[in-house]
Amino acid sequence: MNSGYEQLIISPFLDNRGQLKKIVQKSMLSGEQEIEEIYVLYSNKNTVRGNHFHKRAIEFFTVLSGEAIMALSDVDEKNMKIIKMKASDNQIIKVYPNTVHAIKNESEAPLIVLAVSLKEYNPQDTDTFPCNLLD
Repeated sequence: MNSGYEQLIISPFLDNRGQLKKIVQKSMLSGEQEIEEIYVLYSNKNTVRGNHFHKRAIEFFTVLSGEAIMALSDVDEKNMKIIKMKASDNQIIKVYPNTVHAIKNESEAPLIVLAVSLKEYNPQDTDTFPCNLLD
């Protein structure tokens, strides 16, 4: 299962001040796609975020602090892929429509994840469909 997501590795700019990471750039989007929502997830130990899929939204996830386990699965095939993520990996997971995704913090430290969505959440027109991958 790899058609429902892309694992992107970035190269941070490093100097004596620290580092700069470009998480989403226009070149990562296609056609008329635009970013509609950016949010930060703060997760305590043994908590799970997601466990759902979208029919229209494309999302980008990267770990800012802590360690995460990200589970991804095709809605129809149910073949799950697990990716371990931490900030020093310099990776972004781009999740396409109809890909079930969940993020779990199994470490003691708080998990902080930056998420970017190409579709703004609207409770009157939800594009979020529950599907349990992680407990």
